[in-house]
Amino acid sequence: MDNEEKQDVKDELKNPSFLLFVFTCIGFQVFISGNISEIKLLQHIGAGLVFIGFVSGCVGAFRQRYFKKGIGLMLAGGIGAVIYFI
Repeated sequence: MDNEEKQDVKDELKNPSFLLFVFTCIGFQVFISGNISEIKLLQHIGAGLVFIGFVSGCVGAFRQRYFKKGIGLMLAGGIGAVIYFI
């Protein structure tokens, strides 16, 4: 890889939407495996990872001036948290 491609990869990995995707996907997988194995600790860790993913995505959206996307992520995270705690 040349230097331009390396810089593109670094920029993509620092993108908040990438963090949203990674934390949310890993969190859902851990949460589902906790549900299947009935281990409450895994469920809580998975829910925490999903929450961190939504918060980082929301902060990143607000930093990039995407207010509608940020508010949408906040609403989705809030609804998910309410459902999780009920």
